[in-house]
Formats: sequence, C-alpha cells, structure tokens
Amino acid sequence: MSGSIACETLARMRHIGSIQDGALAARFGDYLTALGVGNDVEQGASGFNVWVHDDDHLDRAKIELNAFQTDPTADRYQQASKAADRIRADDEKRQRSLRRNYVDVRTTWSGAFAGRPPVLTMLLVIASCSITLMANFADRRKPLTDYLWIDAPSPHESLMRDIFRKWDRRPLQDVRRGQVWRLISPIFLHLDWPHLIFNMLWLADLGAIIERRKGTAWLALVVLSTALASNLVQYWWDGPHGAGMSGVVYALFGYVWMKGKFQPQEGMAVGQQTVLIMIAWLFVCMTGLLGPIGNAAHVVGLLGGMALGHAQYSWKRVKEMMKR
Repeated sequence: MSGSIACETLARMRHIGSIQDGALAARFGDYLTALGVGNDVEQGASGFNVWVHDDDHLDRAKIELNAFQTDPTADRYQQASKAADRIRADDEKRQRSLRRNYVDVRTTWSGAFAGRPPVLTMLLVIASCSITLMANFADRRKPLTDYLWIDAPSPHESLMRDIFRKWDRRPLQDVRRGQVWRLISPIFLHLDWPHLIFNMLWLADLGAIIERRKGTAWLALVVLSTALASNLVQYWWDGPHGAGMSGVVYALFGYVWMKGKFQPQEGMAVGQQTVLIMIAWLFVCMTGLLGPIGNAAHVVGLLGGMALGHAQYSWKRVKEMMKR
C-alpha cells in the first residue's frame, strides 16, 4: 500500500467498539473480513479495538459486533478464519499487481515507449513536430499556417473582447464552408520550441499510459473530444489564434489523475508532485507573466479529462445507490 493510499484509508477508519480477549477479537476481525467488511483490530489500553475502513459498512459492523458479543463461540465465527485468510491472500496479490502496474508520469522519453508501442501516441507526437516545423512555428508567411487555425484571421480576434461589436464575417466561416479539420488541427501547431517540447514530453508519457491501459480507440476518443471542446472554447474566449496540444495534455493529465484516485486497479496514476506541478503551472499561466497563453483551452481540457476519468466510477456509484 502506498503512503497516500494508507493515509486515505486511515482517515476513513471508524472505531466501532472493543473486545477484551485478543483471540476473540481476532476471530471477529476474521468474520468481518469474510463478510467483505475491511477492518483492523489493534490492542488498546482497555482491550482490543475494532476499526472499520469504510463508512458504508459502519452500521452493519456495529450490528455484527453486538451479535458476536452475545455468542462469540457460534460456528459461523469459528469457521471464518479460513475464508478470511483466502481473502487476505487475494488482496495481497492484487496489491502486488497494483504496485507493479503503478505508473508515475515522471518518466523518461524512452520509458514512455517501452514495451508494446503506443502507436497513436507516437503518431500524434510525429504529426505535431512535423506540422509545426513545416509551418515554421506558425509563421504567417507560410500558407500552411492559415489552414491550421480554427478560423482564418479576422479583424476582431476575440469574441469575448468584441462581444458588443459587429464582426465583418460569420464565426467559424471556414468550418461552415466544409473545412472541418480546423476544429482539430490547431492542436498540431506550436508557437516556439519550449511550447512544442513541453507538450510533446507530456503527450508521450500520458498518452502512452492511457493507450496501453485503455487501448488506441479510447485514447483517440479522449484526444478528439477534448481537442474539439478546448479549441472551440479557446476560440470563443480569445479568437482564432489558439494553438498547441496543451488543452489535450491537460485532459490526459486529468483523466489519469482521476483514474489513479478513484480506480487505481486500472493501473494508471500520477504522483502527488506531478499533480502539484500541473496545477501550479495552470495558475502561473493565468497570471499573464508568460505572455499570451491558451488558458481557456487548459481549463476546459483539464475539466473534460477529469470528467471522463471519473465517469465510470460515478456511474458505478449511482448504480449501487439505485440498488439500495
């Protein structure tokens, strides 16, 4: 069990009572384990304290404790130890598997591509580098550049800034003409070397994690949906010159972050230091000290990725509540 997981477990534990005899306390702990109620039995000043891990099991555990104290020699309690031993063995095996599968994105570039090649991730990196270099970092003298923005340049570059002024052209006019690739293509265009390198390193790590665990089709869905959302919101907020993979990178980060927090059994996670770095960078960008940055794309990407990463867990919890 990692330190963060252990701390979260300790914070959730609830004391339900004490048993004077150590052997009987261990027997009751085995019985709870056999019922699927996570627990710990610890010696205290006035006996052996019984702690339950999950609030959802609190009421049941208290009822079972009262019943046990009435007749601790009942057959069901004496037969629970073998079942508890099997459950603990299976849990230990699962924990070992999680530790093997735990991935922190603070890895090297080569580590991101170890094992089975994450094909889509590599293609996205290659496409971003190639297109950015062919456009010479969004050089407007290059014809390719104008075909990559979500909309060709307009006299009024910010929909929010000029919301009370009339445009001389309809929003997304080029998309309306059939150039639908513009809804996605800005993610491949980067404005300078740091912009490109930073995004590609994160894309290589995070994309590879998701592609290996969830498959190429799922990574494609996450990238396309969050690219579309972040590009559109950035366009609405600050005009047609939003560029870069940052919105998608924040979406991938948000997705892996939520999976590691709520479904660690899927083998995806980011370390606490990585979370702090990414969130801190998000707010530093918002200060304006680093120049014009697609903050709207960052925020929408992060929220979209978090929503996708949390969706399966949320739906599972809803179904469990509906069954009660």
